[in-house]
Amino acid sequence: MRRSFLLLSILLLFVSVSYAGQSPVSGKVAVNSDGKSGIKISAWPMTSISFTGIAPYLSAPSAADGSFSLKVDPGEYYFIAEGESYFGYYGRNPVTVAKSGFSDLKLNLSLKKPKLPADEPFVETGAFGLSSLNGKPLSGVVLAVYTDLNTQLKGMGFGMSVPSDERGYFEVPLGAGTYYLVARKRNSGQYSGPLKAGDFFGYYAGNPLVLKDGEIARIGIDMVEVPQKIERLAATMFGQTSVQGRILNAVGSPVAGVRVLLYSDDMMLNRPLYVSQPSNAKGEYVLSFPKGGTYFLAARNKLGGAPGPGELYGRYTGSQDSSIRIRTGKSLSGIDMLVEEMW
Repeated sequence: MRRSFLLLSILLLFVSVSYAGQSPVSGKVAVNSDGKSGIKISAWPMTSISFTGIAPYLSAPSAADGSFSLKVDPGEYYFIAEGESYFGYYGRNPVTVAKSGFSDLKLNLSLKKPKLPADEPFVETGAFGLSSLNGKPLSGVVLAVYTDLNTQLKGMGFGMSVPSDERGYFEVPLGAGTYYLVARKRNSGQYSGPLKAGDFFGYYAGNPLVLKDGEIARIGIDMVEVPQKIERLAATMFGQTSVQGRILNAVGSPVAGVRVLLYSDDMMLNRPLYVSQPSNAKGEYVLSFPKGGTYFLAARNKLGGAPGPGELYGRYTGSQDSSIRIRTGKSLSGIDMLVEEMW
């Protein structure tokens, strides 16, 4: 009896110590701003090769107001919400969770099984889909295709569809393989860059899509609108580490509509790690990211490809190689960027 009691005490002590070292994560799931109950939130480490199988971390079902909580070890995670009829992929995945935890994690839910296209596709093999918003077709949606999670499901990916038509239809030719599908509609008409308030985002609930030779997958993607709140979250949008300053022209006047790009190498030719929202009327910008380190900064008013004639472009001039060094969780202010028109 005493031995059993001792073993139970050791077990309880081990469990309490394990949970004590974990970080709390809390937030809310909602459909059109209305909290939704019965939704479980899973956390997948950024090193995950897929989102299949049993999730390493899983919350209890969300409460009546949509609130939820769970505990994870400090690290970087993808957060996914799932219920009987609804599904949600956190648009700013992956998220860095520090020891202190992460709160205000809001996941907007979409239909798990939205409408499917009824017409016949033109492609002979690949994906034929219908993008919708609140049950109505949504045109102008571009489907990005990724072959794995190495890109964090960002950027243009392996391939892209042409924008969906007035019926919400889109299609993309694909051979046999495994794919992750993410849909986006930018009101600017651009094919790349961070989403703004009023843009639309959709994650295929059946990811990953596995196609066989000659197979056509009919899919539906229910879109959600990017909230206005995103503009106020710039300082923490991609993590708790940030730089901020102003975009200026050659005479020192503020320049609006320019983004700051963060790179891991001084050549700054590959896809940037993180991109800020456009600078405001005062030329002010904030760029957040998960981890500290040595990075390189550039600024431009257009994204995609090499800077061309007529574009505003500049590199950080506060160091010889345009680099900054920052510690995780810290913020650097006064990082001003000078841009000029390319010839």
